[in-house]
Amino acid sequence: MFFTFLNLLNRHLSKSLFSIFAVSICLSCHVALSATMQTNVYQTSSKKYSARHWIKNGQSKYNRAKYERAVKAYNKSIACYPNYFEAWDGLGNALYCTGSYDMAIQAYDKALSINPKSNATWVNKGIALYKKGNYEEALKLYDTALEIDPKLAITWYNKGIALIALNRYNEALQVFEKAIGINPRDDMAWHGKGYVLIQFARYEEALQLFNKALQVNPNRGWAWNNLGITLNRLSMYNDALKAFNKAIEINPTSARAWHNKANTLYNLGKYEESMRTYNKAIELDPLLYAGINK
Repeated sequence: MFFTFLNLLNRHLSKSLFSIFAVSICLSCHVALSATMQTNVYQTSSKKYSARHWIKNGQSKYNRAKYERAVKAYNKSIACYPNYFEAWDGLGNALYCTGSYDMAIQAYDKALSINPKSNATWVNKGIALYKKGNYEEALKLYDTALEIDPKLAITWYNKGIALIALNRYNEALQVFEKAIGINPRDDMAWHGKGYVLIQFARYEEALQLFNKALQVNPNRGWAWNNLGITLNRLSMYNDALKAFNKAIEINPTSARAWHNKANTLYNLGKYEESMRTYNKAIELDPLLYAGINK
């Protein structure tokens, strides 16, 4: 029974890989006051002044990860003067970070009605749609953003992620290469390309890309998890174990990293330690193995 159970778990090792490619959050990079201010709604300068004050307050709260307070601040700005792009765009960003994706999309729509040339807003709306599972719609928005600015690597990256979700791996590979060409220091694009190569069983090439990405940014726990999975596929179990330990060091609550470590320990013949590690994974996420017999 023990052997059968572990074999079932081994079949699920690769399932942890996709989830590590959460869509890149570029929201915090694109909150800025616009130089163009509308003047045709309220003529009272004090209301505009108050609106700008609340925008700055919202940005401050957002930058400190106080997203619910940021939502309140942006709403107060909109109540004072409803035609500032920055208020609606900032509201969308803050709502996204609270997980309110439908409301975030509505806010982005309002922002885009004021400034349809904001490619960052198109990207962020696409990210919100992606989080809702609307991959085709997200893809269309990324293409719209690329029409506005084709040299923004983060847009190409997010397009690649949507293509992965649609199992369009060949297109995704080309898109990630485009992102890397624009910004070779974008570690996320290296990870994206590496993920696609894993789908093609090109593990050694993927390993090289993950190592490059980790040289750029060694502080992503899921990135070490990526590396460990690839090393496991190449039967480099001791190196894989080191990678999973690093992933756990960065994020000790990652049930998937503990699960992958357990798989590696099993492959090394350390069965008792492997079972203890599986138990740790279950402790962190009791639903991790839900549906394992399906």
